[in-house]
Formats: sequence, C-alpha cells, structure tokens
Amino acid sequence: MSEGYRLLEQGERLLAENRVDEAIERFRRFLDQYPDDVEGQYHLGIALYEKGELEEAALRFRRVYELDPEDSRAYDGLALVMMERGDYLQAVTYYREALKRDPCNPDILNELGIAYHELGEDEKAMEVYESAIELDPNFGYPYYNKARLLAEKGEYDEAIKNLEQAISLYKGERDKLTDVLFELAAIYEEMLDDERAVEVYGEILMLDHDNVEALASLGSIHLDREEYEKAATYFDQVIRLDPNNDNAYLEKGYALGCMGKLDKELEYLDKCLAINPGNKYALSNKGAALMEQGRLDDAEELFRQAIEVDPLYSWPYYNLACLFALRGDRDTSLRYLKRALELDPSLKADAARDACLEKVRRTDAFRRLLEDKNT
Repeated sequence: MSEGYRLLEQGERLLAENRVDEAIERFRRFLDQYPDDVEGQYHLGIALYEKGELEEAALRFRRVYELDPEDSRAYDGLALVMMERGDYLQAVTYYREALKRDPCNPDILNELGIAYHELGEDEKAMEVYESAIELDPNFGYPYYNKARLLAEKGEYDEAIKNLEQAISLYKGERDKLTDVLFELAAIYEEMLDDERAVEVYGEILMLDHDNVEALASLGSIHLDREEYEKAATYFDQVIRLDPNNDNAYLEKGYALGCMGKLDKELEYLDKCLAINPGNKYALSNKGAALMEQGRLDDAEELFRQAIEVDPLYSWPYYNLACLFALRGDRDTSLRYLKRALELDPSLKADAARDACLEKVRRTDAFRRLLEDKNT
C-alpha cells in the first residue's frame, strides 16, 4: 500500500474512533496527493460534517458528485447537511436522488423517513420505515423511528412492539440499546405505567450505572409518587456526577420541602440559583418556602422575578394569589388567581383546597373563577 493510501486508511480508522480533527488532517494530506479520489473526498466530507463545518462538507460532497454522478453517497451526504440546517424539504430531494442510485439501501430509506417526519408527512415516513424493514428485517433503526412515530399518535402497544424488536437487534450495542430503552421508558411514563418505566430505567443503569438522565428520571418518578426519600437519593447521585446540574438541586430541594425540612430545601434552592439565577421553578419554589416562613416581602420579590423570566409560567401568579390572600388583599389575590387559572386551569383543584386561599374562598368572585369554563 502506498504512503498516500495509508493516510486514507488512518483517516477512516481515526474517524471511526471519533478522533475527528486527526481524521481531517489525514484526509487533507491524502487529497493533497490524490485530489480526484472519490473515497477521500467523501470521507473528508463526513469528517467535516461530524465537526459541524457544514459549508465545506457540502463542497466535498458536491465534489464527489462531480467525480462520479452515480455515487449515491454524494446525495446522501448533501442530505445530511440539509437535515442539520433544518432544510428538510431539500434533504428529501437529495435522499430521493440517492435512492435512485441505490434503491435497496435501508439506511437511506430510514433517513428519508426521518426527513418526512420532520416535514410532518407521517404517512410517507411510515411507508418508508416499513420499506426499510422489508429490505432488511435485522436493521434496528427503522423499528425505533417507527415506534417514535406510533407513540406520537398514541399507538403505544404497537410502538412497544417495535421497540422490543429494536432491543432484540441491538443486544451488545450499548449506545444504540440505551437510546431505544429511553424511548421505551418514555412511552411507559406516557401510559402512566411507572412500574414498567422504573424497570426500564433500571435496565439502562445496568448498561451505564452513571447515566445521569436515567437517575434524574427515576428521581422524578419517585417524586411524583411522593416517595421523597428515594427521590432525594437519586438526585444526590445526579449531583455527585454532575455538580452543575441546577435542576437536580431544585428537585432535591423540593423533596426535602415535602419531607418538612424547609431550611434544607432553601439551602438546595440557593445552590440551584447560584448555578442558574434564571431558574423560574427555583425562584417560585423559594418564594413559596419563604412564604411558609412568613417572609412575605422576600417571597413576593422572588415570585415577580419568576414572572420576569417567564410571563407564561402559572405558579408564581398562583403563589402571589396566596400571598395577597394572606395579607388580606382579596381583590389583588383574585386578580393573580384569575391569571394563574387562565394559564393553567388544572390549578383549580389546588385553589379549591389550599389553606392560604381560605380568606377569598368564601367570596362569590372566587366561586365564579372556579366555575368559569374559560379558566
């Protein structure tokens, strides 16, 4: 093998190892010697695409087309660039051109299905995924993508069947298997089947015991189930692995507050806000904790900060309704309550029972708010 082609082989190996900069350097050196080599142009295009240098990547894929107009990879590469840019219509055009030259390629069909899905053409996407499966029943990606489409339509049983098929095909491939398991867990959560979701997250942790996303998801499930100590334990693990995860401090703080440990809740909320001062949930939760301590002025300031961050977030308005009710200002309380219910009508259930709203609950205006079908 000549020295030049050793560079090409080295570049391919480095790219497979995700050593992208080194791979690009090898491919450039190779092309200095063989500027008209299709393989070199294509692989440099892929390496540049992986690095995010889309303009030059597209130039390299066009050079592949100039050198060999029948090479499907030129169109497939250009489609990848268009997908990254969000130009899904142009991506479809390129994928279809690739398929004219390589009609039995299930990978290109799978990618075309993704592009159709991004365009909202789900029927075409489904047809393409099924064609890819028919061509290669042992190719896992179209089962996975088909399942995601089915889940969005609420067809959970069929989605699960397709994910289980993908799982059977990805045994031993940790990264791919993890992606499929996350999708399966998300479907079980949508079905409100927490037990199965917990099992699946457990399977992910068997593959990767430090998977932060799985640990956080388990913490959230236990939080929803009011299993606060278990939830806190999972968020502790997230914090250990990712000390700058502001939401882990937020959720741990919430769990502590529900356990009656108000001072500890405030401690964790302060840690959250030190990382992300604009965390609207932490601002609102800290305000609620201070309101419990009777520090109404400090609480009001935090609720207003949360509204500045996101004027469409309902909880700070609801909390302000509680705060002004505690101050005895019924009109202001009802005004904030009205806004909270406009943003989130499900808060009516909280309003009907919260002790902090006792002073306004007996009024006709309060009853009209809860009976209003527009809130």
